[in-house]
Amino acid sequence: MAVFAFKDFVVHQDNSPLKVNTDAILLGTSIPRIPEHAKVLDVGTGNGAIALLLALRFPTASITGIDPHLGAFSDAQLNFQQAAFFERLRALNCSLAELPGTDHYDIIVSNPPYFIDSLVAENLEGQQAKHVSAEAYFELLEDMRSRLTEDSQLWLILPPQVASQTIAFFETKGFDCSQKLRFHAHPSKPDKRWVVCFENKKGVCEEQEFCIRNADGTYHADYRQLAGRYHDRLI
Repeated sequence: MAVFAFKDFVVHQDNSPLKVNTDAILLGTSIPRIPEHAKVLDVGTGNGAIALLLALRFPTASITGIDPHLGAFSDAQLNFQQAAFFERLRALNCSLAELPGTDHYDIIVSNPPYFIDSLVAENLEGQQAKHVSAEAYFELLEDMRSRLTEDSQLWLILPPQVASQTIAFFETKGFDCSQKLRFHAHPSKPDKRWVVCFENKKGVCEEQEFCIRNADGTYHADYRQLAGRYHDRLI
């Protein structure tokens, strides 16, 4: 059985195309704060790891995770039901476009498909989970923006090139990047992932840089401070 253990919950992922990975952990642990009693939507929740981390970190938040893939939804639903804070979690087997247009959220998070118009994966499930056309990607961005309340935030984790394209796209909509967290695989490597926050307000984008590992492969102090407390063992 494919299980990833965190300190306070486990993630079953037998049926999910994508397993728990560093991207999910970074997004789930790097969002610094959300409003009390926030209504949160996790778009493409997969096995539910991001939603579970957010529910653990923010004990008044109510979180809905959606995914059109039946296997991923089944895993997320099981993981939500087994969590100690299950009453604040809900899994839905649907795409964002299938949610009622009247549903709005204080926070939306997503680890979206980010291989845009690139070579397809070798298997169909991997293709659906990781690859997307440019048209579909920007439609997804616009749909996520439309589901936010006036003072809410959208958080995404993306490779730098796609993140830059996303920032440029949202700027044309008056939806600006307010926070940019740049993650390096290790200190001598270029940044490989950005966690970016978008809001309906003008201002200077706050930037921070973090390292995931040291050159010798051990976890960097940045990562240990950010996510170490959620792992099921010392890292």
